[in-house]
Amino acid sequence: MRTRTRVLVSFVTVHIALSIVAGWVVWRWLDTSMRSQAEESAKSIGQVLAQGGFALNAEVLSRMRELTGHRFQVLDAPSPVRTGTIQVKQGGAIIEVDYRTEAYRRGLREIVAGTLMVMAGGSVAFGLVALWLSRQLARPLEELAGAARIIASGDLQAQVPTVGSGEVAGLAHELETMRTRLLELDRQHRQAERLTTLGTFTATIAHEVRNPLSAVRLTVQMLARRLPAEASLTMIINELERLDLIIDELLGFSKGMSVRTQVCDLRETVDTVVALMRRQADHAGVGIVVTGSASVIADPARMRQLVMNLLLNAIQAQHGGGKVQIAIAADGLAIEDEGPGVDAAIVPHLFEAFSSSRPEGTGLGLHLAKSIADAHGARLSYQRRSAGACFIVAGLAPSAGATAAGPVAPIAG
Repeated sequence: MRTRTRVLVSFVTVHIALSIVAGWVVWRWLDTSMRSQAEESAKSIGQVLAQGGFALNAEVLSRMRELTGHRFQVLDAPSPVRTGTIQVKQGGAIIEVDYRTEAYRRGLREIVAGTLMVMAGGSVAFGLVALWLSRQLARPLEELAGAARIIASGDLQAQVPTVGSGEVAGLAHELETMRTRLLELDRQHRQAERLTTLGTFTATIAHEVRNPLSAVRLTVQMLARRLPAEASLTMIINELERLDLIIDELLGFSKGMSVRTQVCDLRETVDTVVALMRRQADHAGVGIVVTGSASVIADPARMRQLVMNLLLNAIQAQHGGGKVQIAIAADGLAIEDEGPGVDAAIVPHLFEAFSSSRPEGTGLGLHLAKSIADAHGARLSYQRRSAGACFIVAGLAPSAGATAAGPVAPIAG
């Protein structure tokens, strides 16, 4: 049975029961009153008759009925009292008085009629109230039950409606909180599965590529020694360095990020990456300006990976012309571009794996860059600029007066 029906039936049933009880109470009051009145009347008339010496014959009893409105009967012997009568002993005789007079019956009819009217009118009124209450309570509960069934079916996209008030509204809020939490857990679970699969895949590729890449690099280096004037060989070596950095990223992604810190010249690291990325920047029509210098405690190889990912994003964000500014500070650096900036819908998940607004993007570059920053105890953050985006690395330990630390425990990439 639906909640609305239960509320309606309960209200009407309770009202009918209360009406019957009220009618019964009124009838008992009427019966008791008429009984007491008849008893007092019989005693008074009996005393008058006894004092006057009147005989209790038919004529006298008829006169008594006219005076009191009650029917009297003289009993020859004691007998059980019948319903609606009383017995009064007077002068050795037993007088039975029937107090259910016409007035009694008229009152009883009025009580029955009144009770039925109250039952009918009250049932309609209580039914309307029950329907209103059921709409206020049952409909929100039915909507929440429907939302719960949708969530149970696995559809976590439909938002739980905000319905009702008080505890019902609180229940709706808790259901919506549960839905969003389940949605987030599902997203994290799916992402973890993708990361695990991708980690295994990239580790396999990285190992398979590194061996022939090492052989190619060794061969090109030997050729460069024989032909020092050949500029194309230097370019090939630089591109092979880029490939080596990419392979290091893949291995770091699959095995977890670990760093081995030492004194690291940030300007030298940035210049190395800029030299590797120069051809791609020129092809995109993007100029690169580097300012400042600093020496920090960091892993030079990992810092090169971090800078390369941020610089690559900046170049790709303004393909067709623009400028990238790299400002080095005492505890980090900032890379600012003149592109359109990051889509506001992506910002909350900007550093998560597979989060990218570009169709050709993998969504791994910023994730790996943040993993490297976290491994150094630093922070990677994004700031929206009026004409572009700015990524800031801060919190690196300056090398002045510092002692190089040992390996940092690996953290998940």
